[in-house]
Amino acid sequence: MRKIGGIILATLLILVTLAGSSIYAIRGLEYLIAMYILYVTYEVMGFHRLISAFRPFIVAFSVYLALNIISMNLPDLGFYLKLMESLILPFLLSLALIKFELPTRFQPVITAIGLLLSAFFGYQLISLLPFRQANEIGIIFAVLLFLLALTTLLPSIHRKFEFLRHIRSFIITTTLVVSVYFTLIRPLLFDRPGLINVIDWLIVAGVFFKASSIVRKSMVVDESELVKIHEFKIGLKKEEIVESIEKAKKEFIERGLKSPLIAVISQVLISAGWRLDEISRVISFVISHEDEKIPKLAFGWERKLIERRNKKRREEVIKSLENYLKREGVGFGS
Repeated sequence: MRKIGGIILATLLILVTLAGSSIYAIRGLEYLIAMYILYVTYEVMGFHRLISAFRPFIVAFSVYLALNIISMNLPDLGFYLKLMESLILPFLLSLALIKFELPTRFQPVITAIGLLLSAFFGYQLISLLPFRQANEIGIIFAVLLFLLALTTLLPSIHRKFEFLRHIRSFIITTTLVVSVYFTLIRPLLFDRPGLINVIDWLIVAGVFFKASSIVRKSMVVDESELVKIHEFKIGLKKEEIVESIEKAKKEFIERGLKSPLIAVISQVLISAGWRLDEISRVISFVISHEDEKIPKLAFGWERKLIERRNKKRREEVIKSLENYLKREGVGFGS
């Protein structure tokens, strides 16, 4: 319904624009009509999941047409857009390729190619801007996208490079800060060597502090959920044991929640007369499990990949737990 409403609104806007074009002498109406057709196509493509993957390319063509309209109606800005005309569409299509997602094992390669092409065309576009340091800004832009491509492709080649995905935000942020400082800011401070030394050391200290913070966080086990166990166990009734077991297993597998599962296991085993050390050995299956964290700078397909991987590992934990309890004579399966 929302898609249909959007199409109706776009139709009204295009009709109003066409009606007012004779008054305000708007040029490039053929591009505006083409944009309307692309918008309708974009909304229609959203009805099918597989076809909707191509929607970023529709957006790219629409932005290109919008820039053409701007170029026709704003001559001053149009002069610079004309200089970049041969690069704008390839750059927009490269950005669309980054957002292009299909259920295929070649997705990391597709995204990496999109990033590298965007770096190439983006550098050329930025270097044409009327700024004194446009070339340097273009290089920084290209380097950042190259690093994004590297941290996207290498983890898919071998799991030993998986850490690159998780420190991607640190790599990109550090590179951006250092590049901007040494390329754009530091040259302006040559006549103040004392200030340069202070800033240099602040950057070094900041990078070291952030890196050590990442290492510390990777070594800390999140136990925030475990405080909920006592509350959950108190509210559990005997007649709800079977239902609670299945619900707790489902919440652990689907959402990664440990506390309901640990509470149910503890309740069942305490009722069966198990000793605390034996119960601790059983719940260690769940407590020792840690989900793979989703990076801050993650593509949509990367999030889905990690979520699928986490779910599979949780299922393996449940299977190991059930097998262990089965050997001990306790039924914990469906």
